[in-house]
Amino acid sequence: MNWARRAVSTSLSYSLLTAFLFGPTLEAEAQTAGTFIPTGNMTAPRVGHTATLLNNGQVLIAGGDELSTATSSAELYDPNDGSFVATGSMTTARRLHTATLLPNGKVLIAGGRQDHGRHVLASAELYDPDTRTFTPTGDMNVDRYSHTATLLNNGQVLIVGGLAPPSPFDEYPLAYLLTSAELYDPLTGTFTATGNMGVDWFGFTATLLPDGKVLIASPYKGDSVGTNVELYDPLTGTFTRKRPPSCCFFYWHTASLLPNGKVLIAGGGETDVIGELLASAGIYDPGSGTFAATSNMTERRSLHTATVLLDNTVLITGGDTCCIANPTASAELYSPDSGTFTDAGDMTKRRAGHTATRLNNGAVLIAGGSSPPSFSFRTAPTASAELYVPSPFVPALVVTDLRFNWWSVSAGNSYSVNVSGSNLTSQTFFDVRVTAPGSYTSDVILNWQKGLAAIHSVPAGTASGMWTISGVRAHEIETDHTGNFYPVSATITVSQ
Repeated sequence: MNWARRAVSTSLSYSLLTAFLFGPTLEAEAQTAGTFIPTGNMTAPRVGHTATLLNNGQVLIAGGDELSTATSSAELYDPNDGSFVATGSMTTARRLHTATLLPNGKVLIAGGRQDHGRHVLASAELYDPDTRTFTPTGDMNVDRYSHTATLLNNGQVLIVGGLAPPSPFDEYPLAYLLTSAELYDPLTGTFTATGNMGVDWFGFTATLLPDGKVLIASPYKGDSVGTNVELYDPLTGTFTRKRPPSCCFFYWHTASLLPNGKVLIAGGGETDVIGELLASAGIYDPGSGTFAATSNMTERRSLHTATVLLDNTVLITGGDTCCIANPTASAELYSPDSGTFTDAGDMTKRRAGHTATRLNNGAVLIAGGSSPPSFSFRTAPTASAELYVPSPFVPALVVTDLRFNWWSVSAGNSYSVNVSGSNLTSQTFFDVRVTAPGSYTSDVILNWQKGLAAIHSVPAGTASGMWTISGVRAHEIETDHTGNFYPVSATITVSQ
Protein backbone atom coordinates (compact mmCIF):
# COMPACT_ATOMS: atom_id res chain seq x y z
CA MET A 1 0.00 0.00 0.00
CA ASN A 2 1.29 3.48 -0.88
CA TRP A 3 1.40 6.26 1.70
CA ALA A 4 -0.14 9.62 1.00
CA ARG A 5 1.91 12.81 0.90
CA ARG A 6 -0.73 14.90 2.60
CA ALA A 7 -2.37 14.72 6.00
CA VAL A 8 -4.67 16.70 8.25
CA SER A 9 -3.72 17.44 11.87
CA THR A 10 -6.09 18.09 14.73
CA SER A 11 -5.36 19.65 18.12
CA LEU A 12 -7.01 21.06 21.18
CA SER A 13 -5.76 23.70 23.56
CA TYR A 14 -4.10 22.32 26.68
CA SER A 15 -6.91 23.42 28.97
CA LEU A 16 -9.64 21.95 26.79
CA LEU A 17 -7.61 18.81 26.26
CA THR A 18 -7.11 18.34 29.98
CA ALA A 19 -10.82 18.63 30.59
CA PHE A 20 -11.67 16.37 27.65
CA LEU A 21 -9.20 13.63 28.49
CA PHE A 22 -9.14 13.65 32.25
CA GLY A 23 -12.70 14.67 33.09
CA PRO A 24 -13.79 16.30 36.34
CA THR A 25 -11.87 13.92 38.57
CA LEU A 26 -8.41 14.76 37.25
CA GLU A 27 -8.91 18.25 35.84
CA ALA A 28 -8.35 19.84 39.22
CA GLU A 29 -5.37 17.55 39.83
CA ALA A 30 -3.55 18.45 36.61
CA GLN A 31 -1.08 20.57 38.60
CA THR A 32 -0.04 17.54 40.68
CA ALA A 33 1.18 15.55 37.67
CA GLY A 34 3.75 12.88 38.47
CA THR A 35 2.08 11.99 41.75
CA PHE A 36 -0.26 9.37 43.19
CA ILE A 37 -3.71 10.60 44.16
CA PRO A 38 -6.59 8.69 45.76
CA THR A 39 -9.65 7.77 43.75
CA GLY A 40 -12.84 5.96 44.79
CA ASN A 41 -12.62 2.64 46.61
CA MET A 42 -13.68 -0.62 45.00
CA THR A 43 -16.92 -2.18 46.21
CA ALA A 44 -14.93 -5.05 47.79
CA PRO A 45 -11.34 -5.78 48.87
CA ARG A 46 -9.50 -7.82 46.22
CA VAL A 47 -6.20 -9.54 45.50
CA GLY A 48 -5.62 -12.03 42.69
CA HIS A 49 -8.22 -10.19 40.62
CA THR A 50 -8.05 -8.90 37.04
CA ALA A 51 -8.43 -5.40 35.59
CA THR A 52 -9.29 -4.94 31.91
CA LEU A 53 -9.55 -1.66 30.01
CA LEU A 54 -12.73 -1.80 27.92
CA ASN A 55 -13.29 -0.10 24.60
CA ASN A 56 -15.59 2.43 26.26
CA GLY A 57 -12.74 3.62 28.51
CA GLN A 58 -14.05 1.98 31.67
CA VAL A 59 -12.13 -0.73 33.57
CA LEU A 60 -13.64 -4.12 34.40
CA ILE A 61 -12.49 -5.45 37.79
CA ALA A 62 -13.35 -9.12 38.24
CA GLY A 63 -12.97 -11.81 40.89
CA GLY A 64 -10.05 -12.23 43.25
CA ASP A 65 -9.80 -12.92 46.96
CA GLU A 66 -12.20 -11.25 49.36
CA LEU A 67 -10.61 -11.97 52.73
CA SER A 68 -9.34 -15.46 51.77
CA THR A 69 -12.45 -16.44 49.81
CA ALA A 70 -12.67 -16.30 46.02
CA THR A 71 -15.49 -14.10 44.76
CA SER A 72 -17.63 -13.99 41.63
CA SER A 73 -18.35 -10.27 42.01
CA ALA A 74 -17.26 -7.72 39.40
CA GLU A 75 -17.32 -3.94 39.11
CA LEU A 76 -16.61 -1.11 36.70
CA TYR A 77 -14.34 1.88 37.21
CA ASP A 78 -15.45 5.07 35.47
CA PRO A 79 -12.56 7.52 34.88
CA ASN A 80 -15.03 10.39 34.39
CA ASP A 81 -16.06 10.51 38.04
CA GLY A 82 -13.57 8.17 39.72
CA SER A 83 -16.27 5.78 40.90
CA PHE A 84 -16.58 2.01 41.11
CA VAL A 85 -20.03 0.46 40.55
CA ALA A 86 -21.04 -3.18 40.70
CA THR A 87 -21.76 -4.95 37.43
CA GLY A 88 -23.07 -8.47 36.79
CA SER A 89 -21.36 -11.25 38.72
CA MET A 90 -19.29 -13.92 37.05
CA THR A 91 -20.90 -17.34 36.69
CA THR A 92 -18.19 -18.78 38.93
CA ALA A 93 -16.12 -17.44 41.81
CA ARG A 94 -12.46 -17.36 40.81
CA ARG A 95 -9.06 -15.92 41.69
CA LEU A 96 -5.71 -16.04 39.90
CA HIS A 97 -7.59 -16.29 36.60
CA THR A 98 -6.98 -14.34 33.38
CA ALA A 99 -9.03 -11.67 31.60
CA THR A 100 -8.45 -10.83 27.92
CA LEU A 101 -10.10 -8.11 25.85
CA LEU A 102 -11.24 -9.65 22.55
CA PRO A 103 -11.45 -7.81 19.20
CA ASN A 104 -15.26 -7.80 19.48
CA GLY A 105 -15.07 -5.82 22.74
CA LYS A 106 -16.01 -8.69 25.03
CA VAL A 107 -13.71 -10.01 27.77
CA LEU A 108 -12.66 -13.65 28.07
CA ILE A 109 -12.35 -14.82 31.70
CA ALA A 110 -10.55 -18.17 31.96
CA GLY A 111 -9.52 -20.62 34.67
CA GLY A 112 -8.51 -19.68 38.18
CA ARG A 113 -8.87 -21.14 41.63
CA GLN A 114 -11.91 -21.02 43.87
CA ASP A 115 -10.29 -21.32 47.27
CA HIS A 116 -7.01 -22.12 48.98
CA GLY A 117 -7.72 -25.82 48.58
CA ARG A 118 -7.59 -27.83 45.36
CA HIS A 119 -10.59 -26.54 43.45
CA VAL A 120 -8.95 -25.44 40.19
CA LEU A 121 -11.11 -24.40 37.24
CA ALA A 122 -11.20 -25.20 33.54
CA SER A 123 -14.33 -23.12 32.99
CA ALA A 124 -14.38 -19.87 31.04
CA GLU A 125 -16.91 -17.10 30.49
CA LEU A 126 -17.44 -13.90 28.53
CA TYR A 127 -18.26 -10.42 29.80
CA ASP A 128 -20.39 -8.29 27.47
CA PRO A 129 -19.95 -4.53 28.16
CA ASP A 130 -23.20 -3.74 26.33
CA THR A 131 -25.37 -5.90 28.59
CA ARG A 132 -22.99 -5.89 31.58
CA THR A 133 -23.46 -9.61 32.00
CA PHE A 134 -21.29 -12.72 32.11
CA THR A 135 -22.21 -15.86 30.14
CA PRO A 136 -20.41 -19.23 29.99
CA THR A 137 -18.31 -20.18 27.00
CA GLY A 138 -16.41 -23.40 26.25
CA ASP A 139 -14.21 -24.98 28.91
CA MET A 140 -10.44 -25.18 28.67
CA ASN A 141 -8.93 -28.61 28.13
CA VAL A 142 -7.02 -28.39 31.41
CA ASP A 143 -7.83 -27.05 34.89
CA ARG A 144 -5.34 -24.24 35.53
CA TYR A 145 -4.60 -21.08 37.52
CA SER A 146 -1.72 -18.56 37.54
CA HIS A 147 -1.46 -19.12 33.79
CA THR A 148 -1.08 -16.52 31.03
CA ALA A 149 -3.53 -15.42 28.33
CA THR A 150 -2.35 -13.50 25.25
CA LEU A 151 -4.47 -12.07 22.43
CA LEU A 152 -2.80 -13.07 19.16
CA ASN A 153 -2.88 -11.06 15.95
CA ASN A 154 -5.33 -13.56 14.44
CA GLY A 155 -7.90 -12.76 17.16
CA GLN A 156 -7.44 -16.02 19.07
CA VAL A 157 -6.23 -16.20 22.68
CA LEU A 158 -3.18 -18.25 23.66
CA ILE A 159 -3.45 -19.86 27.11
CA VAL A 160 -0.13 -21.14 28.48
CA GLY A 161 1.02 -23.09 31.53
CA GLY A 162 -0.11 -22.42 35.06
CA LEU A 163 -0.64 -24.67 38.05
CA ALA A 164 -3.02 -27.58 38.56
CA PRO A 165 -2.64 -29.71 41.70
CA PRO A 166 -3.74 -33.13 40.41
CA SER A 167 -3.81 -35.15 43.60
CA PRO A 168 -5.78 -34.67 46.84
CA PHE A 169 -2.90 -36.34 48.70
CA ASP A 170 -0.09 -34.04 47.63
CA GLU A 171 0.67 -30.91 49.68
CA TYR A 172 2.97 -29.27 47.12
CA PRO A 173 1.11 -27.91 44.09
CA LEU A 174 4.33 -26.42 42.71
CA ALA A 175 5.37 -29.98 41.88
CA TYR A 176 2.66 -29.99 39.22
CA LEU A 177 3.56 -27.30 36.75
CA LEU A 178 1.78 -27.32 33.43
CA THR A 179 3.61 -27.19 30.11
CA SER A 180 0.43 -27.45 28.05
CA ALA A 181 -1.04 -24.64 25.97
CA GLU A 182 -4.33 -24.10 24.18
CA LEU A 183 -6.08 -21.61 21.91
CA TYR A 184 -9.46 -19.98 22.40
CA ASP A 185 -11.41 -19.16 19.24
CA PRO A 186 -13.95 -16.35 19.83
CA LEU A 187 -15.92 -17.39 16.73
CA THR A 188 -16.60 -20.93 17.96
CA GLY A 189 -16.28 -20.35 21.70
CA THR A 190 -14.02 -23.39 22.02
CA PHE A 191 -10.52 -24.21 23.23
CA THR A 192 -8.18 -26.46 21.24
CA ALA A 193 -4.77 -27.80 22.26
CA THR A 194 -1.63 -26.39 20.68
CA GLY A 195 2.06 -27.21 21.18
CA ASN A 196 3.54 -27.65 24.66
CA MET A 197 6.32 -25.64 26.25
CA GLY A 198 9.67 -27.38 26.52
CA VAL A 199 10.16 -26.64 30.23
CA ASP A 200 7.76 -26.77 33.17
CA TRP A 201 8.37 -23.59 35.13
CA PHE A 202 6.40 -21.19 37.25
CA GLY A 203 5.49 -17.51 37.21
CA PHE A 204 6.62 -16.74 33.65
CA THR A 205 5.29 -13.90 31.52
CA ALA A 206 3.88 -13.99 27.99
CA THR A 207 4.43 -10.96 25.71
CA LEU A 208 3.09 -10.50 22.19
CA LEU A 209 5.97 -9.30 20.00
CA PRO A 210 5.55 -7.04 16.95
CA ASP A 211 6.17 -10.00 14.60
CA GLY A 212 3.18 -11.86 16.07
CA LYS A 213 5.19 -14.40 18.08
CA VAL A 214 4.84 -14.67 21.87
CA LEU A 215 7.82 -14.36 24.21
CA ILE A 216 7.67 -16.68 27.24
CA ALA A 217 10.27 -15.52 29.76
CA SER A 218 11.42 -15.87 33.35
CA PRO A 219 13.09 -13.08 35.38
CA TYR A 220 16.47 -11.81 34.24
CA LYS A 221 19.35 -12.61 36.55
CA GLY A 222 22.26 -11.93 34.26
CA ASP A 223 23.98 -13.94 31.57
CA SER A 224 26.00 -15.89 34.14
CA VAL A 225 22.84 -17.74 35.18
CA GLY A 226 20.66 -17.25 32.13
CA THR A 227 17.01 -16.54 31.62
CA ASN A 228 14.47 -19.14 30.52
CA VAL A 229 13.10 -18.13 27.13
CA GLU A 230 10.72 -19.81 24.70
CA LEU A 231 8.97 -18.39 21.66
CA TYR A 232 5.51 -19.44 20.50
CA ASP A 233 4.86 -19.22 16.76
CA PRO A 234 1.13 -19.01 15.89
CA LEU A 235 1.85 -20.09 12.31
CA THR A 236 3.29 -23.45 13.38
CA GLY A 237 1.61 -23.78 16.78
CA THR A 238 4.95 -24.68 18.38
CA PHE A 239 7.25 -23.43 21.14
CA THR A 240 10.97 -23.04 20.48
CA ARG A 241 13.40 -22.86 23.38
CA LYS A 242 15.76 -19.91 22.87
CA ARG A 243 17.65 -20.09 26.16
CA PRO A 244 18.32 -23.20 28.29
CA PRO A 245 16.53 -23.49 31.65
CA SER A 246 18.48 -22.27 34.64
CA CYS A 247 18.90 -24.04 37.94
CA CYS A 248 15.73 -23.01 39.68
CA PHE A 249 12.19 -21.70 39.40
CA PHE A 250 11.75 -17.98 38.84
CA TYR A 251 8.47 -16.21 39.42
CA TRP A 252 6.33 -13.04 39.53
CA HIS A 253 8.41 -10.59 37.54
CA THR A 254 7.06 -8.20 34.89
CA ALA A 255 7.55 -8.01 31.13
CA SER A 256 6.85 -4.80 29.19
CA LEU A 257 6.87 -4.33 25.42
CA LEU A 258 8.75 -1.08 24.83
CA PRO A 259 8.11 1.39 21.98
CA ASN A 260 11.37 0.27 20.32
CA GLY A 261 10.02 -3.29 20.00
CA LYS A 262 12.23 -4.72 22.75
CA VAL A 263 10.99 -6.20 26.05
CA LEU A 264 11.90 -5.01 29.56
CA ILE A 265 12.08 -7.88 32.10
CA ALA A 266 12.17 -6.56 35.67
CA GLY A 267 12.36 -8.07 39.16
CA GLY A 268 10.85 -11.33 40.36
CA GLY A 269 12.10 -14.02 42.69
CA GLU A 270 13.79 -17.40 42.73
CA THR A 271 13.13 -20.52 44.76
CA ASP A 272 16.62 -21.96 45.15
CA VAL A 273 17.42 -19.29 47.75
CA ILE A 274 14.45 -18.83 50.07
CA GLY A 275 13.15 -15.30 50.13
CA GLU A 276 15.63 -13.93 47.57
CA LEU A 277 14.01 -11.36 45.31
CA LEU A 278 15.67 -9.62 42.39
CA ALA A 279 16.28 -5.97 41.54
CA SER A 280 17.90 -6.93 38.24
CA ALA A 281 16.41 -6.06 34.86
CA GLY A 282 17.20 -7.08 31.31
CA ILE A 283 16.25 -6.12 27.76
CA TYR A 284 15.23 -8.83 25.29
CA ASP A 285 15.87 -8.01 21.64
CA PRO A 286 13.57 -10.01 19.32
CA GLY A 287 15.84 -9.20 16.38
CA SER A 288 18.88 -10.96 17.81
CA GLY A 289 17.04 -13.23 20.23
CA THR A 290 19.39 -12.17 23.03
CA PHE A 291 19.27 -10.43 26.40
CA ALA A 292 21.31 -7.45 27.51
CA ALA A 293 21.55 -6.14 31.05
CA THR A 294 20.16 -2.74 31.90
CA SER A 295 20.43 -0.91 35.20
CA ASN A 296 18.93 -2.46 38.31
CA MET A 297 15.71 -1.25 39.85
CA THR A 298 16.03 0.91 42.93
CA GLU A 299 14.46 -1.89 45.01
CA ARG A 300 14.04 -5.67 44.90
CA ARG A 301 10.50 -6.53 43.87
CA SER A 302 8.12 -9.41 43.21
CA LEU A 303 4.36 -9.30 42.60
CA HIS A 304 4.76 -5.69 41.40
CA THR A 305 3.29 -4.07 38.27
CA ALA A 306 4.86 -2.47 35.21
CA THR A 307 2.92 -0.08 32.97
CA VAL A 308 4.14 1.60 29.78
CA LEU A 309 3.13 5.27 29.92
CA LEU A 310 2.25 7.54 27.02
CA ASP A 311 5.67 9.24 27.27
CA ASN A 312 7.22 5.76 26.69
CA THR A 313 8.63 5.39 30.20
CA VAL A 314 7.64 2.39 32.34
CA LEU A 315 6.00 2.85 35.74
CA ILE A 316 6.95 0.17 38.31
CA THR A 317 4.74 0.08 41.43
CA GLY A 318 4.71 -1.80 44.71
CA GLY A 319 5.29 -5.50 45.20
CA ASP A 320 6.90 -7.57 47.91
CA THR A 321 10.42 -6.36 48.63
CA CYS A 322 12.22 -9.02 50.65
CA CYS A 323 9.86 -11.93 51.25
CA ILE A 324 6.25 -12.98 51.01
CA ALA A 325 3.74 -10.56 52.60
CA ASN A 326 6.04 -7.55 52.84
CA PRO A 327 4.55 -5.06 50.34
CA THR A 328 6.01 -1.65 49.60
CA ALA A 329 4.45 1.65 48.52
CA SER A 330 7.51 2.71 46.52
CA ALA A 331 7.45 3.27 42.77
CA GLU A 332 10.00 3.99 40.08
CA LEU A 333 10.23 4.92 36.41
CA TYR A 334 12.33 3.23 33.74
CA SER A 335 13.56 5.30 30.82
CA PRO A 336 14.24 3.31 27.63
CA ASP A 337 16.39 6.21 26.38
CA SER A 338 18.82 6.25 29.32
CA GLY A 339 18.32 2.65 30.46
CA THR A 340 17.95 3.76 34.07
CA PHE A 341 15.40 3.53 36.88
CA THR A 342 14.58 6.60 38.97
CA ASP A 343 12.45 7.05 42.06
CA ALA A 344 8.81 7.98 41.34
CA GLY A 345 7.61 8.61 44.88
CA ASP A 346 5.32 6.46 46.97
CA MET A 347 1.81 5.23 46.39
CA THR A 348 -0.82 6.18 48.93
CA LYS A 349 -0.79 2.57 50.18
CA ARG A 350 1.59 -0.38 50.36
CA ARG A 351 0.52 -3.05 47.84
CA ALA A 352 1.53 -6.37 46.29
CA GLY A 353 -0.46 -8.47 43.84
CA HIS A 354 -2.44 -5.40 42.77
CA THR A 355 -3.42 -4.34 39.25
CA ALA A 356 -2.26 -1.32 37.24
CA THR A 357 -4.22 -0.23 34.17
CA ARG A 358 -3.29 2.65 31.87
CA LEU A 359 -6.44 4.61 31.11
CA ASN A 360 -7.22 6.33 27.83
CA ASN A 361 -6.41 9.66 29.48
CA GLY A 362 -2.85 8.52 30.22
CA ALA A 363 -3.29 8.11 33.97
CA VAL A 364 -2.78 4.70 35.62
CA LEU A 365 -5.46 3.11 37.80
CA ILE A 366 -3.89 1.10 40.64
CA ALA A 367 -6.41 -1.10 42.44
CA GLY A 368 -6.52 -3.58 45.28
CA GLY A 369 -3.75 -5.95 46.21
CA SER A 370 -2.45 -7.29 49.47
CA SER A 371 -1.75 -4.55 51.98
CA PRO A 372 -1.02 -4.43 55.72
CA PRO A 373 -3.77 -2.79 57.81
CA SER A 374 -2.60 0.08 59.97
CA PHE A 375 -3.12 -1.95 63.13
CA SER A 376 -1.24 -5.09 62.05
CA PHE A 377 1.89 -6.36 60.34
CA ARG A 378 -0.16 -9.02 58.57
CA THR A 379 -1.49 -8.36 55.08
CA ALA A 380 -5.02 -8.58 53.76
CA PRO A 381 -6.83 -7.68 50.53
CA THR A 382 -7.64 -3.98 50.21
CA ALA A 383 -10.48 -2.18 48.42
CA SER A 384 -8.50 1.04 48.04
CA ALA A 385 -7.53 2.44 44.65
CA GLU A 386 -5.46 5.36 43.43
CA LEU A 387 -4.30 7.08 40.26
CA TYR A 388 -0.83 7.87 39.02
CA VAL A 389 -0.89 11.11 37.00
CA PRO A 390 2.25 11.17 34.83
CA SER A 391 4.61 14.07 34.29
CA PRO A 392 4.99 15.51 31.76
CA PHE A 393 1.44 15.39 30.51
CA VAL A 394 1.29 13.59 27.16
CA PRO A 395 -2.05 13.66 25.33
CA ALA A 396 -3.41 10.31 24.23
CA LEU A 397 -3.76 9.44 20.56
CA VAL A 398 -7.47 8.78 20.12
CA VAL A 399 -8.92 7.16 16.99
CA THR A 400 -12.67 7.56 16.53
CA ASP A 401 -13.29 6.53 12.93
CA LEU A 402 -11.77 5.22 9.70
CA ARG A 403 -13.43 5.75 6.32
CA PHE A 404 -12.74 4.62 2.75
CA ASN A 405 -13.61 6.99 -0.10
CA TRP A 406 -15.15 4.10 -2.10
CA TRP A 407 -17.42 1.21 -1.18
CA SER A 408 -15.60 -0.96 -3.72
CA VAL A 409 -12.42 -0.84 -5.79
CA SER A 410 -11.00 -3.01 -8.53
CA ALA A 411 -7.55 -4.58 -8.51
CA GLY A 412 -4.95 -2.27 -10.06
CA ASN A 413 -6.71 0.89 -8.87
CA SER A 414 -6.36 3.00 -5.75
CA TYR A 415 -8.52 4.16 -2.86
CA SER A 416 -8.05 6.71 -0.11
CA VAL A 417 -8.44 6.36 3.65
CA ASN A 418 -9.23 9.06 6.21
CA VAL A 419 -8.72 8.53 9.93
CA SER A 420 -10.50 10.70 12.51
CA GLY A 421 -9.61 11.29 16.13
CA SER A 422 -7.79 13.53 18.57
CA ASN A 423 -4.09 14.45 18.73
CA LEU A 424 -3.36 12.68 15.42
CA THR A 425 -0.85 14.34 13.07
CA SER A 426 0.86 13.79 9.74
CA GLN A 427 3.54 11.90 11.66
CA THR A 428 1.12 9.40 13.24
CA PHE A 429 1.47 5.76 12.23
CA PHE A 430 -1.57 3.48 12.16
CA ASP A 431 -1.66 -0.27 12.69
CA VAL A 432 -4.88 -2.01 11.63
CA ARG A 433 -6.63 -5.26 12.48
CA VAL A 434 -7.99 -6.61 9.20
CA THR A 435 -10.00 -9.64 8.09
CA ALA A 436 -9.61 -10.92 4.53
CA PRO A 437 -12.55 -12.09 2.40
CA GLY A 438 -13.73 -15.55 3.41
CA SER A 439 -11.46 -15.64 6.46
CA TYR A 440 -12.64 -16.46 9.98
CA THR A 441 -9.59 -14.99 11.66
CA SER A 442 -8.08 -11.53 11.65
CA ASP A 443 -4.55 -10.32 11.01
CA VAL A 444 -2.60 -7.25 12.04
CA ILE A 445 -0.80 -4.99 9.57
CA LEU A 446 1.84 -2.79 11.19
CA ASN A 447 2.39 0.77 9.96
CA TRP A 448 -0.36 0.35 7.37
CA GLN A 449 -0.67 4.11 7.00
CA LYS A 450 1.15 7.28 8.03
CA GLY A 451 -0.93 10.42 8.45
CA LEU A 452 -4.68 10.92 8.65
CA ALA A 453 -5.20 10.81 4.88
CA ALA A 454 -3.46 8.38 2.55
CA ILE A 455 -3.84 6.71 -0.82
CA HIS A 456 -3.47 2.93 -1.10
CA SER A 457 -3.08 0.93 -4.28
CA VAL A 458 -4.67 -2.49 -4.83
CA PRO A 459 -2.10 -4.83 -6.41
CA ALA A 460 -3.22 -7.26 -9.08
CA GLY A 461 -4.01 -10.63 -7.55
CA THR A 462 -5.47 -9.18 -4.34
CA ALA A 463 -8.19 -11.51 -3.07
CA SER A 464 -11.60 -10.35 -4.25
CA GLY A 465 -14.45 -9.85 -1.83
CA MET A 466 -15.08 -7.79 1.28
CA TRP A 467 -12.13 -6.70 3.42
CA THR A 468 -12.95 -5.53 6.96
CA ILE A 469 -10.95 -3.33 9.30
CA SER A 470 -12.16 -3.72 12.88
CA GLY A 471 -9.47 -1.93 14.89
CA VAL A 472 -6.88 0.83 14.60
CA ARG A 473 -3.84 1.55 16.80
CA ALA A 474 -2.13 4.95 16.56
CA HIS A 475 1.48 5.68 17.50
CA GLU A 476 4.08 8.37 16.87
CA ILE A 477 7.14 6.09 16.94
CA GLU A 478 7.46 3.78 13.95
CA THR A 479 8.55 0.79 16.07
CA ASP A 480 5.94 1.33 18.78
CA HIS A 481 3.24 -1.34 18.59
CA THR A 482 2.06 -1.26 22.21
CA GLY A 483 -1.46 -0.62 23.43
CA ASN A 484 -4.95 -1.71 22.44
CA PHE A 485 -6.70 -1.25 19.13
CA TYR A 486 -9.53 1.26 18.99
CA PRO A 487 -12.63 -0.43 17.57
CA VAL A 488 -13.80 0.78 14.15
CA SER A 489 -16.01 -0.74 11.48
CA ALA A 490 -14.91 -0.15 7.90
CA THR A 491 -15.34 -2.38 4.84
CA ILE A 492 -14.28 -2.20 1.21
CA THR A 493 -14.94 -4.73 -1.54
CA VAL A 494 -12.20 -5.63 -4.00
CA SER A 495 -13.24 -6.78 -7.47
CA GLN A 496 -11.14 -8.18 -10.27
